[in-house]
Amino acid sequence: MTAFAEKIPFENSANQDYLKNGYCVIDMPEIPQSLLGSFANMPRDMHSLGRLREIRLTQYIGYWEEGEWFFAPLPKRKYVQSADYIKLAEAGGVPRHREQIVGDPTPLIAAVLNQLPVELNDMFQINVNQIRVIANAEFKGVTVPEGPHRDGHEFSVIAVARRQNVKGGETQVIDPNTREILFRTILDENQAILIDDERFIHYATNIEPEDGEVGYRDIWVIEINRWHNRAYGPAHERSSLV
Repeated sequence: MTAFAEKIPFENSANQDYLKNGYCVIDMPEIPQSLLGSFANMPRDMHSLGRLREIRLTQYIGYWEEGEWFFAPLPKRKYVQSADYIKLAEAGGVPRHREQIVGDPTPLIAAVLNQLPVELNDMFQINVNQIRVIANAEFKGVTVPEGPHRDGHEFSVIAVARRQNVKGGETQVIDPNTREILFRTILDENQAILIDDERFIHYATNIEPEDGEVGYRDIWVIEINRWHNRAYGPAHERSSLV
């Protein structure tokens, strides 16, 4: 089990922009070079062969005790997103294989939880997706194959680890009723956007090489639920499969 000591900086830890808007952009802690380098050694997403994506996933349980966040990896299971939210046939309600992350991304989780309006006596289930989206002469750099969507979680987080020779990749927060884009930005390296996934849908535009033939964008997608509302385990899988 990982203990990540991160003191809550003030009594109500939630980012005030998040409380006001339901989304906010934050700076993320720099990650070790070993973890950053692991983006270069990931398996291809075999469930999305029309795109060139490389991906890993680890699922965690997390809780706060005596001034520290504690996280532990959950037993490996297939990754299942509910077909109620993900309409893409290759993804929604489909059990997908994911190799686990090599390294420890839990400081990123702690940095996010410290900015969200969470109760410290709750336990949390967290998905951490490590993704490289590659654009080249053969493949378009499709960042979000699902299109504008909800992930079906309480909080969704997109964090950029690296942008290498790319343009595009604009993150958008969208009103689900009017489809109006409420907020748009191109996240810099070590920036993240925190989104109330129960209130908004989100999207990111495609990337393409800025110069030459190849570019890529490395991201973390972090999905957070309270434990009783977890997106993990047999009950979640039964309710999510098509």
